[in-house]
Amino acid sequence: MSAKQLRAKMSGNNIIAAPGIYDHMSLLMANDIGFDAHYASGYWGTASAMGEPDVGIAGYSDFLRTFSGFVLKSNAPVIADADTGFGSLANLAHAVKGYERVGIAAMQIEDQGFPKICGHVGQAVSVPAGDMIRRLHVAVEARGEGDILLIARTDARRTEGLDSAIARLNQYAENGADILFLEAPQGVEEIAEAAARLSKPLLVNAAHGGFTPILAPAEYQKLGAKFVIYPAGAPLAAAQAARKFYADLKAGNANSEGSGHYDFGDMSRQLGMEDVVALQDRHGGV
Repeated sequence: MSAKQLRAKMSGNNIIAAPGIYDHMSLLMANDIGFDAHYASGYWGTASAMGEPDVGIAGYSDFLRTFSGFVLKSNAPVIADADTGFGSLANLAHAVKGYERVGIAAMQIEDQGFPKICGHVGQAVSVPAGDMIRRLHVAVEARGEGDILLIARTDARRTEGLDSAIARLNQYAENGADILFLEAPQGVEEIAEAAARLSKPLLVNAAHGGFTPILAPAEYQKLGAKFVIYPAGAPLAAAQAARKFYADLKAGNANSEGSGHYDFGDMSRQLGMEDVVALQDRHGGV
């Protein structure tokens, strides 16, 4: 799924809601339900693949390896995290070209310094706006005639206030950003105000456990947002289910099947096992 398809969805009247995908099984579930886009989070991709926190430990190669695999399997355009650009301006230019080459529809670039931190965990600090504008100039130049959408995220809300964060995002819009990501607005009033004052489409991060109220997509649309991502809902739900199974097993209950387990046959079919069996049957081998 390409950036052209995501741009076409942007031209419609409805909000684009993208659940978080953090591994290939979560992607298969999202495919099965059907969404306008999927969001590949750096936080959850790092946690799933490496068991490490979202503080810049995972690099460009780690992200690209995981996210390119998502693109190959996804039935919807993939929006992907790119942290602060993975280092120097040259690293950022390389990342833009790499993300576009593998078919990522939109990439998110943050205005934090390095090492970055999740905006709903630590007190993230934004670099001067001029530094982020340089990042955007490099990203636009690296994109060239390509279609990949550029999402500019600011983490300035918590340290500089809402007015400063909105002012930054409008500067970013003037310098090449296609979509504006206000991290950690603290209430529906702030979301509505940002949407009204921003010059380009607003993306809301509905992060379960974070600072922003969790609403249905239609409610964010009423507030003026064009995009909403839900990066944490699925991995936190999956983690809770896994922890319960492990706790039950430790307590001596190894046969809790039927109390929330996904069907093994359905999973096998989604993974393509039936195609493998059919291939073997056609050719008489294993």
